[in-house]
Amino acid sequence: MTTEPERPTAPFRARTAYWATQVVGWGAFTGLFLLWNYFSGTLTADVTEVILLVFCVGVGISHVFRWAILRNRWLERDLGTVLPRLALYSLLLGIGAFLVLGIIHDLTFRSFRPLLTAPPMDLFARVVNWTVLLLLWSLCYLGYAYFIRHRREEIRNLRLETANRENQLQNLRAQMNPHFMFNALNGIRALVDENPDQAKRAITQLSAILRNAMATVKRKVVPLGEELDIVKAYLGLEAMRYEERLRVHFDVESGLDREQVPPMLLQTLVENAVRHGVAKFPDGGDVHIEVAKALDGVVITVRNSGHFETTRPSLLAVSTDPTTRPRVGIGLRNTRKRLEMLYGGKAHLRITNLEGMVVTTVEIPALNRTDATP
Repeated sequence: MTTEPERPTAPFRARTAYWATQVVGWGAFTGLFLLWNYFSGTLTADVTEVILLVFCVGVGISHVFRWAILRNRWLERDLGTVLPRLALYSLLLGIGAFLVLGIIHDLTFRSFRPLLTAPPMDLFARVVNWTVLLLLWSLCYLGYAYFIRHRREEIRNLRLETANRENQLQNLRAQMNPHFMFNALNGIRALVDENPDQAKRAITQLSAILRNAMATVKRKVVPLGEELDIVKAYLGLEAMRYEERLRVHFDVESGLDREQVPPMLLQTLVENAVRHGVAKFPDGGDVHIEVAKALDGVVITVRNSGHFETTRPSLLAVSTDPTTRPRVGIGLRNTRKRLEMLYGGKAHLRITNLEGMVVTTVEIPALNRTDATP
């Protein structure tokens, strides 16, 4: 809550830095002409006004260039695609800058030789000068924008790594808490005499869960098949506790084992489903786990018996807007934050009540190799 008032200052600071850079850059450029005329003894009031006019036209036309870059979203494209467009716009805006400067100059400074009626070679040279100048300006602007975006990406990745590690450690502590360990070990102890083979499998499942929790601390994403194996191990342990009260159904589309998902994402959803959809009911409940291929990524759906309580009766989307965000548990809040930081708002987590079931749906886009690197 304390950071909310500071958010509007970020765009203000960016605008201030932009205009300060504009003034300093064009001021330095026109200042060189002032110095040259001063030392050559040709600096007069009219020459100073002409140089000031060049400064104003330069600031204005380069600001139009920036507007075109942002409007066409060239900062989101590859440099090879943007360069030809920059060259074309530099030429068009260079012609425009020359015409604006020439019209104002010829109407205002009649003591100077007119610009628009100069020899063709002079006209060509002036247009080329403006074109080159604007092209250099655009390259500097793009370089600065790419640098800032790279820094923001690094900061986002650092935050993601920190949040991911904290989330993994929280899951590890939750799995190793006395209640969980007590139930798991008691169930294994009861199986040692009755069913030694099942007791061995239970020990293997428990060790797999703990080993996975420690191994995934440094990983942003893991294969979906690996995540499903851990979920099955977890459900196997819970089956010792709930027995026939826990009814699990898997519906996983084939060929998705190598799809990358955040570690322990599915397990968090399943734990939440078991805790609220099975443990609270004397007759237990059903947990349905569905994974399907999406246009770009996967869609994970976990359905469990019960009802999701909220103050909003409509679709309960766990969004980034705090005014529309329903009250959810710590596990789901952490999951939402991880999705926001890892996928930059392209992933979505929704919770709905449908036909007596709580339906949690997560849409996960595909990551490229750079984003998936630990």
